Amino acid sequence: MQIAPLVYLDQNEVYLPSDIQAQLNNTYPALNFTAIKTGPSPLLLTNLDQLNTIGHCSTSNFDDCPIYLTSKDDVAKNPPWLYGVLPDPTTHKTVGARSCAVIVSDRGNGIVDAFYMYFYAFNLGNVVLGQTLGNHVGDWEHTMVRFKDGKPIAMWFSQHDAGQAFTYDAVSKNGSRPIVYSAIGTHANYAVPGTHSRSIASVTLNDTTSAGPLWDPILSAYYYTYNHSSSPDGIFTGSDASTPVPWLSFLGRWGDERYLDSDPRQINFLNLSVEWKYDTGPTGPLDKDLNRTDVCPSGGGACTTLSTLPAVSGSSVPLTVSRSVSATPTVTGSSSPSNTAASGGAKSGARPLEAGLGIAGIVVAAAGMLYTGTGISDWSAGLLFLS
Repeated sequence: MQIAPLVYLDQNEVYLPSDIQAQLNNTYPALNFTAIKTGPSPLLLTNLDQLNTIGHCSTSNFDDCPIYLTSKDDVAKNPPWLYGVLPDPTTHKTVGARSCAVIVSDRGNGIVDAFYMYFYAFNLGNVVLGQTLGNHVGDWEHTMVRFKDGKPIAMWFSQHDAGQAFTYDAVSKNGSRPIVYSAIGTHANYAVPGTHSRSIASVTLNDTTSAGPLWDPILSAYYYTYNHSSSPDGIFTGSDASTPVPWLSFLGRWGDERYLDSDPRQINFLNLSVEWKYDTGPTGPLDKDLNRTDVCPSGGGACTTLSTLPAVSGSSVPLTVSRSVSATPTVTGSSSPSNTAASGGAKSGARPLEAGLGIAGIVVAAAGMLYTGTGISDWSAGLLFLS
């Protein structure tokens, strides 16, 4: 049965899923707000990890890695590449843009976690007292489906620095595929539409979700297995030889470093040095606790897996964005001739693959399906082309 999540973007969303390689085309690596001249050029998904050595980065503390993929353009002027790609209204695919990474981790004892990593070029923050706070270049969000003996049992929805876990039976579905609602601007993932509130320092922040454009992330995705026991950082293996792998080991940030208070674009909210208009970009998939014990990431306190969905709170903001259903979505990449050819977009005629997980009775297909099988002990042995 199909189990890969489907994502409803908010009806007013303008910062849409984005091509992962295009983010490299439109940024340069910086250290202390200064461009790094000694790194790989052009910057590609196949060499991005080389920046770790320059920054003396270590997975022991991602926050200590001082490398930032910094926008070549002034983000305050909203360069077109920040807006990403509108999913095709018929196929729900981000045409020409690889905007998702599916990472499958076999934890042993019949437990398999399938992570769906969603990429957006820009995060629009929440509004507090009339001021938008927490904007940042680059945005990695994720959901995770946990399987036990080949059956989906639970699901994680990332939300800012936290999230929610539900039993698989509890979440809404299209057939057997779980439904995810992506919040406008922040892209936090929720199980129901409506208004979602959280408090930070006694200030209430609201996320809004609605059943806007439907996105099927697995139609334009890269596929990997992750072996957490092979090395201190784990080992990623791509679904085939053409799948770029090194970028997953990049330990720096996928966006600009928080602008200094002296930067005219920056606002230090109430001069408290707690929240800013523009904040630092996110770390990548490796920092999403791929080796977690519970459905929830480690370090967040007790993990509660809810068996019922929360009530829909409030109503969606009225539709204000006009969309042409006949428009063909396109990637807005860098104008640099040297980088344009390095697009991460899907190749025409490419066929999806099935990937063996190494536990009896389970094969997770690149199309996001589960089949009962005969138990494949090796990734390479499990590559079965779909016609």
